[in-house]
Amino acid sequence: MTEDISFLILATLVMHLASALLLAGFWARNQASFGLATITISPIASFIGLVLALGFGEAKSLAHVLAIYVFLTIGHASAWLGFADFWHQKTKRLTALVALLAVLTLIAICFYQAGGGVPIGRTALVSIFFAISSFAIALHIYLAKGFRIDIYESAIRESRVGSYFVMGLFLLHGLMNLYRIFSWPELGFDTAFSPSGSEWVAPLTIMEALMFTPMYVIGTIMMVAERLQTELRVEQMLEPVTRTLNRRAFQTVCKVVLARARRNADAVSILMVEIGNFKEIREAVGRTGCDKILKQMANAVVAGRREQDVFGRFSNDEFLLILPGTPEEGAHLLEERVRKEVLSRPYQQKGRDVSVEVKIQSHTARGDDLDVEGMIDAVAMKLSAQ
Repeated sequence: MTEDISFLILATLVMHLASALLLAGFWARNQASFGLATITISPIASFIGLVLALGFGEAKSLAHVLAIYVFLTIGHASAWLGFADFWHQKTKRLTALVALLAVLTLIAICFYQAGGGVPIGRTALVSIFFAISSFAIALHIYLAKGFRIDIYESAIRESRVGSYFVMGLFLLHGLMNLYRIFSWPELGFDTAFSPSGSEWVAPLTIMEALMFTPMYVIGTIMMVAERLQTELRVEQMLEPVTRTLNRRAFQTVCKVVLARARRNADAVSILMVEIGNFKEIREAVGRTGCDKILKQMANAVVAGRREQDVFGRFSNDEFLLILPGTPEEGAHLLEERVRKEVLSRPYQQKGRDVSVEVKIQSHTARGDDLDVEGMIDAVAMKLSAQ
């Protein structure tokens, strides 16, 4: 048994080091990814903590114990904050909460060690923080991705394998830490997993450490690669001037919207916004100035639309909105809202006001009439007759 554990310890340390170096190399090539630097700190700090815990015999002095758990706690705290940052959920309150929980954990371990505590007790105490951080990371990913695919993700066929892999990994890690907490005899629990004095806690902990870190690194790399691929596909869908969907991407997303509407027997409306004096604006302020006016106009339309509405630039002077689940009455209300938003804004270029004339028209379709090209032609005819 001792020889087996010694082999597991060596294998765990080697695997941690290799995994930390792999993730560090991946970060070096993708430094622009939010949170990846902090995520990379996690296996490095954990490796140092494991070396101190497993490479120098049993920790007996307070300094040795504290050093071990400082690095292990930093490892989990950096993973928590890194994943929160990656999914744009990191806040000052969250940072303060993580720091507070980490400090309280270390203080509790110091008091426990000073009172003559045993190693399994220290493991149980730090496992409380590990369990909280693990479940929090899984929650961050769920809140960011969930299990519902929206219309944009359907259009670009976004992969979520890496995200769900990491979420599942941390759920299992959190459950393992709960097991370590409940295996502490002083708490009075008699778990089915440790019938003989929690003798399996140490080897199971080492085995989990052996498997967890490489899977953590693989999952992180998959997750970041998915994000980069999604960003590249989104960039290809955007029109460079106004940063709205280009014509091809707009039609692709509309097909997804209309397919859902057919299945649900919903009405879908389309709204076309046209700049009536586009040529005059271009002659007055030039190409660059005209692009800036277009950006201001696009921002006004975005401010007037609803969150679920799909917005794109269809041609030089035309913008389109697809309105899912919207009958004629709702389309007319949104038409007026967009018109008010567009006309209420001042348009300036080169120190002078620019007059912008807009025409807005809507068209609603149901059932067999839910066709992208047909709906665009119908609303364009209405607009030209206005």
